[in-house]
Amino acid sequence: AMDKHQVPVLVRLIGVFNLVIGVTQAISSITCYSCTDDPDWGIYDPDCAKYSYTGLSKTENDYDGCAIIIYADGYLWRGFSSGNDDGECVVWSRATECYCKGDYCNTGSYCSQCGYPRPTPASTTPAISLACYQCIDCSIVDSSTPVISDASYQSCVTTVVLNDVNVIRGGSYDHHPDGECAQDSEILSCWCSSNLCNNIEI
Repeated sequence: AMDKHQVPVLVRLIGVFNLVIGVTQAISSITCYSCTDDPDWGIYDPDCAKYSYTGLSKTENDYDGCAIIIYADGYLWRGFSSGNDDGECVVWSRATECYCKGDYCNTGSYCSQCGYPRPTPASTTPAISLACYQCIDCSIVDSSTPVISDASYQSCVTTVVLNDVNVIRGGSYDHHPDGECAQDSEILSCWCSSNLCNNIEI
């Protein structure tokens, strides 16, 4: 069975062809990062897809360039190439390939010159976490009160069980207008939308 992510056949054939005919002009050795974040491959490194990867590398004599290949399913491969120009792109249905010349050149790129849409770190907007006090039976909060943060939280909530004045604080995945309160039988809940806003003394 063939690997689902085949290194381009042309790259392999060129390498084999050079060995078979015994090229008279020696190709200088080159060092490239060599890895993939696909766990089904032997050169697996979970960090391989990081933008500025500096992990696994190899030095080879039978190639004259390095390559990055980003597959349609999101996996990324770094390795060697031959016969490709610096900055050259190859775009096909299953992958986008970009090539470079020079030791360790196949990092710091997501093939953006080839039109590949994967964002670089500079254009990626990190998720902002909302921090809320999280405790049970805590009528007041202070510096020792546990805090929990989650980018999925839409609001912080303070809940009061009225029949025993038990106060519960935490985060909520549901959106509520800032300052909204609702009572259901013996339970009163109030929501707010800023960090550590569920600090009202009960």
